[in-house]
Amino acid sequence: MDRGTSPEERLAEFRRSSENDAGEDLGVVPEVPGEFRGESADGSVAVTVAAGRVTSVVAARAPGEYPGTELGTHLVTAVNAALAAARAAAPQAADPVPDLGVLLDRITELGEQSSRFTRQLGAALDDVVAKVGPRTGMHGDGSPGGVDALFSDAAAALRTARDSLAGLQGAQVLGTGSDEDGDVWVTVGVDGAVSKAELSAAVGGMTARQFNDRARQAADAALRDWLAKRAEQRPPGAGGVDPARLAAQADALRTQSLEHLRGYTGRLKSIMGSIGEP
Repeated sequence: MDRGTSPEERLAEFRRSSENDAGEDLGVVPEVPGEFRGESADGSVAVTVAAGRVTSVVAARAPGEYPGTELGTHLVTAVNAALAAARAAAPQAADPVPDLGVLLDRITELGEQSSRFTRQLGAALDDVVAKVGPRTGMHGDGSPGGVDALFSDAAAALRTARDSLAGLQGAQVLGTGSDEDGDVWVTVGVDGAVSKAELSAAVGGMTARQFNDRARQAADAALRDWLAKRAEQRPPGAGGVDPARLAAQADALRTQSLEHLRGYTGRLKSIMGSIGEP
């Protein structure tokens, strides 16, 4: 059964991409041939992206016919759909880099919890052996050693991966842009997706054609501002990514985890099996 590409294969693809073009950034909109279209959930707003630019916005109705903030919400959805389609045209841009910092915090927390639990478990087993051992023959060491080291190694592997991929994530910046009259403001978040579209009161009196032109200006200006800031603040290149090293660390950690589990299970079986021994 095809399970897709492995993490190490994706890392290798990231590295090839960065080596082929030192200026490559996973968040950019690739300037590939063709147009990429996105729509709002109800289909009333459509956006087209071409050659790395927002080239058109088409609202089916005049702004005044949309209740409340609905038009802004539709614009955000449509722009993001078009950007996602454009980025998907280039494989290296389509695969997001996971937030390994969050995972590192979680593994550290789990390590602390596991360490406390295993100490309690070992103490309880030792207490049982001490109390019933003389009568039953039960003996053995119930302490699950090595758990702290296991989680420490997992955290070290995650730190290595996080630091190696830092250059692929790009600078964490916001982009903003508006039309020439300042009636439509668009914000692009750190992930390269539009996070907000703000419309002035004047938009409610515009025709659909007037809004379309202003929304296009604002969305394109915000995207260009975001890309320019990322280019200026881009972290050191991703050439240091070593997929083989990361894959070897992951394999070693998996092996170590299995060996630790088997070893502790074996000790528990030995303790239980010692009951009734001479």
